[in-house]
This record gives sequence, structure tokens and C-alpha cells, in this order.
Amino acid sequence: MDPKLRKEVLRKLHYGVYVATAKEGDEHAAALVTWVSQASLTPPLVMMALRKDSGIHALLRRTGRGVVHILAEGQKDLASDFFKPTRVEGDRLNGHPFRLEAGLPVLTEIPWYFQVEVREWAEGGDHAVAVAEVVAVGKNAEAEESLCLRTTGWSYGG
Repeated sequence: MDPKLRKEVLRKLHYGVYVATAKEGDEHAAALVTWVSQASLTPPLVMMALRKDSGIHALLRRTGRGVVHILAEGQKDLASDFFKPTRVEGDRLNGHPFRLEAGLPVLTEIPWYFQVEVREWAEGGDHAVAVAEVVAVGKNAEAEESLCLRTTGWSYGG
């Protein structure tokens, strides 16, 4: 397979921009993720690919519980703060306010979010895929559209 063509073709897939968070005791994890998709209506399942060497992967593996936040158009700068290692300072996660909901960190500046409980893992390559049930949903603010990876100028995949 031609690696250059593979990259070109696979980068044509559409992705959103999300921040996944989790917590156990005093440990927090937060990371930008792009490979998220709905997988079932009944029960409501999503699948999410996470780098195996990431803190969010390690924490979700241990706890099986997390939050996926759906960023709005115009939140690219906020999203970029979650490329960095997780940092908690008071009520801020990577510099952004959060509150605890059901013991999980919810970023209050991001309009939409849902809580998940992981039901299965598929190992794959450098990413593991979590199949998770949506157990709660929430909305922090009104917004029109969600942020798409393509509109950020970033690329991931291929």
C-alpha cells in the first residue's frame, strides 16, 4: 500500500473534536480526541479510539467511567489546551473551569457533554477502542455547530 495515498484517503474521513475526561481519587486525565462515533441506539453506545500511551486511556481502563465533551465551532484555542499533559489547579483543568458531576470532571465552557461507562475494549494497534454506553447527557450552553477537525487546519489519521 502506498503510504502517501493511504494518508490522503484516510484523512478524508470526517471527525469531530472532543475532550475526554476522567477522574480517580486525586488523579485527573483530560485529552483531545477525534475518533468518536455513535455505535448503537439501544442501548446508546459510542466508540472512542484512545492512544494506548495516554493518561486518559490508562484512567478509563481502570475506572471504566468518563465524560466526552463536544466542542463548539470557534473553540479551537480551547481544544488546543488539551494537547498538553493534564494539569489541575483548583477548579481548573488545563486552565479551564470544571465541576464534578457524578464524581467526574465536566468542563463548563464546552456546550455539550455525555457521561460514559466502558462496556468493552478492542485493542487494535497504537490506539485501543472503547465501546461505551452513554449513561447521562448534559448541556452547559447554547451553540449552533460542533467543531470539526477539518475546519481547525489540524489533521490526525492516515
